[in-house]
Amino acid sequence: MTRFVIVFLILTISKGKDYEPNWSSLDSRPTPEWFKDAKFGIFIHWGLYSVPAWGPKGSYAEWYLNGLNNGDTARLRYHEKNYGKDFPYRDFIDYFDAAKFDPGDWADLFKRAGAKYVVLTSKHHDGFCLWPSPQSRGYNSVNGIAKRDLLGDLDHAVKKLGLRSGFYYSLYEWDHPDYPKNVIRYVDEHMLPQLKDAVQRYEPDIIFSDGEWDRDSREWKSEKFLAWLYNESNAPKDVVVNDRWGGETRFKHGGYFSTEYDPSSGHINDDFIERGWEECRGMGRSFGYNKNEGLNDYSSSDDLIRLLVDIVSRGGNLLLNIGPRSDGTIPKIMANRLIEIGEWLDVNGESIYGTTINPIARSGDIRFTLSKDRRYLFAFIEKVPKKRMRIKNINANGNEQITLLGSKSKLTWRNVRNDLLIDIPKKLRPAFSSFPIHVLKIPVLPYLDPPTIKIEIKDERANINITSNHTSVKLEYGFGDETEALKANNEYIGPFQINVAGTLVAQSSAQGYRTSKLATMPVEILSTKNGLTKSTYLGQWNDCREMMKETPFLRTRVNNFIIDDYRENDFGHAFTGYLNVETEGNYSFQTTSDDGSRLYIGDFPLVDNDGLHGRKTVSSDIPLKKGWYKIEVQYFERGGQESLEVKWKGPGFDWMSIPSYRLFIDKN
Repeated sequence: MTRFVIVFLILTISKGKDYEPNWSSLDSRPTPEWFKDAKFGIFIHWGLYSVPAWGPKGSYAEWYLNGLNNGDTARLRYHEKNYGKDFPYRDFIDYFDAAKFDPGDWADLFKRAGAKYVVLTSKHHDGFCLWPSPQSRGYNSVNGIAKRDLLGDLDHAVKKLGLRSGFYYSLYEWDHPDYPKNVIRYVDEHMLPQLKDAVQRYEPDIIFSDGEWDRDSREWKSEKFLAWLYNESNAPKDVVVNDRWGGETRFKHGGYFSTEYDPSSGHINDDFIERGWEECRGMGRSFGYNKNEGLNDYSSSDDLIRLLVDIVSRGGNLLLNIGPRSDGTIPKIMANRLIEIGEWLDVNGESIYGTTINPIARSGDIRFTLSKDRRYLFAFIEKVPKKRMRIKNINANGNEQITLLGSKSKLTWRNVRNDLLIDIPKKLRPAFSSFPIHVLKIPVLPYLDPPTIKIEIKDERANINITSNHTSVKLEYGFGDETEALKANNEYIGPFQINVAGTLVAQSSAQGYRTSKLATMPVEILSTKNGLTKSTYLGQWNDCREMMKETPFLRTRVNNFIIDDYRENDFGHAFTGYLNVETEGNYSFQTTSDDGSRLYIGDFPLVDNDGLHGRKTVSSDIPLKKGWYKIEVQYFERGGQESLEVKWKGPGFDWMSIPSYRLFIDKN
């Protein structure tokens, strides 16, 4: 009996938490730590498109078939000249021979590059598979001239060298007989069985889903698939997925957040840091190999190192793409770039792998990361002064000296008020000439995480609970703006209730640690006077100006700037109401949207983020006196992803969503 209990306990522990097939449950799964620690991965676009390997400069060569299907003149002309007008794309299967593909050599190159994980295109939008997928009906690399399981061969070689291995998979296909004519049959009988087959065969560490924009996640049955992946599949329990699981899911649902040729810091916020995020891009513009791209079209290794540092300093990963030729050779320029990145990481990897974001991500041109124990700050330096360096808003700690990674020399330093002064001896200057970026390792006082605030509102009263993931800390709280809220010195001793709206501010402190950043959360106890009028429009427009000429088909009352997530394309909203400003000062407003948005204060067009574009952030400043201001936000969605965020910052508080208790239907 005792033996049975022990076995049952072991099985229960090993199985872990079960996730339900809904976003609320699935999104509660934390992104596995190995992914956040890895920082650098290799993306590989390789398939039938690698045979023509052609696209107009600046375009994606892997979209060759899409160009043929949609009448792209340049691609049609090239195809007719080189293969014949009636040559079907699928016949490239007889040319994609992978004759020089050596998975061991590829894996060795990726390891030399310093990458920690590898993602190969198992199937792109053209539907051709790099493994013997039963659902592909022979349209795969085993049944083609290559006669090889290319995904399986590389997966084995990569894992053999201790790297994490996974695959890219396109949910939709351009040329499948059931898509988009019979989406239900395509998903049930082709897509889901095919994706599950790849998972069961190769037990991936990471799945990069794509092509999600064409359908809602409900049509893809993404929630059901992810619950199966986490609970039942052969995949490791720490399998990682991205956020591309439906037209409405990017930056909202799934796993880590994924950006593409768009590592703008305006997109990075606390949600990105908590979930983890990854920028994917090619060395040139195209992901698949493009013959039209020359030396000048590729980023230099110095620029790629700068890109890696920038992304990691903001808490992200870089998934850097290569596009092999159809014979399996990696172009020399790509291989050389990877080797040069690896040489830099051999010296400076301590400042990249396993680090976390520093509360101050940069100071002037200097970017930072922080060791996981938070006791060492890594400063990335491009321009080194001859005698002395000043790093603003940074202090070192203790009796340790500062070191230059890759050098045994130690540097003397001193804190001058809020700045750090570092002496640069003459003998060390040659060491600053070999790389585009050099890294200083600086001992610092470790910081505490901000406390966690939980607010439950019931019967017009707010139950407030403040906790910390550190032990033996002092928790303080207050209400109001950040500069004033903690002056009352309210020490938190347990849960409490309040019955008025406001902004709660809390902070952690402990001996031997830097005080935490402030945690802020609005207490949204709303009255019948709070709210906004939301006008909904249906149609196709190029900007908000065109939309606002139309007549809305629906008006509703809402409490915030939330778009209808059940609508996919060709809709828009206009939110109107009044903003109550309690403190005079300079304020900043911002919208992040895909597609366009505009924000008005009074009748003044303060933020212009209009037009057709991907996720983009625009902000602007305005001085405001205490009082009431008309506020209007316009937003439209034409195609692809849909998203809208509206934030502000002002005297005593940093960027945050505008609290609902500040928004009113009419002036009070």
